[in-house]
Amino acid sequence: MDELGCKKTAKGWDCASAKKVFAYCNGPVCPQSPTAILAMTRDGFPSSKIYYHRCGISDWAALGLPVLKGNF
Repeated sequence: MDELGCKKTAKGWDCASAKKVFAYCNGPVCPQSPTAILAMTRDGFPSSKIYYHRCGISDWAALGLPVLKGNF
C-alpha cells in the first residue's frame, strides 16, 4: 500500500494521496486480481482509483487495445 501512495498511521492506512491502480488477470477465472482488490479496499484504498480488466491482458492485446510498458 505504501508503494501506491498510502501512508501507514496508528489508525490504519491513509490513502488520501493514492495513485491509480490498473489490475488485470490472465483470464476471467483468475482469482489473484480480485483478491488483491478486495484486500486493498478493505484496508482503505479508494475503489475509485482502481481500474480492473477481468478478461486478461492477452485478450486485451488480442482485441488491438493499447498496451503501454514501463511506468506511466
